[in-house]
Amino acid sequence: MPVGLSESFDNVGPPALPPDWLATNALGPPPLWVTSNSGVPLPAADTWPNAASIDDPAVVSDKRLDSLAFPIPPAHPLQLTFRQNFNLEASDVDPNLGFDGGVLEVSFDGGNTFQDILDAGGSFVQGGYNRTISTDRGSPIAGRQAWSGNSEGFITTVVNLPILSTGTRLRWRMACDTSGSGEGWRVDTINIAGCAPVPCQTPTARPRITPFPRPTRPSRNLLALPSADFDGVKPTPSPRPTPFPRPVPISTTTPHATPVLTPLPRPSPP
Repeated sequence: MPVGLSESFDNVGPPALPPDWLATNALGPPPLWVTSNSGVPLPAADTWPNAASIDDPAVVSDKRLDSLAFPIPPAHPLQLTFRQNFNLEASDVDPNLGFDGGVLEVSFDGGNTFQDILDAGGSFVQGGYNRTISTDRGSPIAGRQAWSGNSEGFITTVVNLPILSTGTRLRWRMACDTSGSGEGWRVDTINIAGCAPVPCQTPTARPRITPFPRPTRPSRNLLALPSADFDGVKPTPSPRPTPFPRPVPISTTTPHATPVLTPLPRPSPP
């Protein structure tokens, strides 16, 4: 599911910061980070009327703007996009060398400790650090990669963030050395977007459809009887059927008695 965080500093009146955003000066005089709708570097904002802004003085300074703790669940990958406009003291001779510069840091413990976004496992997709800060002028971020020089207006920076946890904070940190100054640094239109994993759900088993039986076609073959070897076997004659007795006709005539003839006596000779 998509998650995100957005801040354009336009829902507050300058110089107030949005709720739970924190500005501190670890070194150097005021001002601190504020919201601003005027001043240098120009333009004053990316989305009008406001942007977060800090100056670039000619004394050693370490000025920090901490975001609120992210009210989003852990998600990976997350991507940070913001717009920035900076004009910070840098070498006119070496295009890779800066004197005053800005860095992006991250805290995983609610703001107690911070480290550079690259050291924490992040990476720049667009608009990353462009110079390395000089090591011989007392900068609090000496030797580190940073944004320095003149961006000539607002540019887009895109960062692939490391795996974050609830309570993570981001810090935009501007540090300057003992010599020279610049116009300052403006940050606006901050967006964090990504996708949090959706909890797996136990799939519901689908009922299986019982197919109808296919009709059996009648076989075209005659029934095959088991074969047998009848060599040397005399056939047993089949018994003849016993004939049924013929019916005797029954006479309905009453028989008459046969007369017995009595022989006459023969005459005696004279």
